[in-house]
Amino acid sequence: MKKAVFAAAALAACTPAIYEVPSITERSVAQVADCQFEGRVRGIPGVYGPLKELGLKDARRAAKEKAKEVGGNTVVFDPIPQGEDVFEVRAQVYSC
Repeated sequence: MKKAVFAAAALAACTPAIYEVPSITERSVAQVADCQFEGRVRGIPGVYGPLKELGLKDARRAAKEKAKEVGGNTVVFDPIPQGEDVFEVRAQVYSC
């Protein structure tokens, strides 16, 4: 178990590009006022606990991939409450 946690942490530190989705941008609500709303998407973290940040990054990437599928190019993520466990990351999708 410890080896798997270490390997995942090492992978996350060495390959941050795996979390990028170049065709999707993140913006705030104010920045999408003139954009076309396409729908909502979500991503679910695959890991929790000590690796929760890795799980959140992966969930955000998954949501961005789904945003492409619904025809958007911009996401606005719902706020994540500070200090709470996160089991789902939600976002609104827009075409800007």
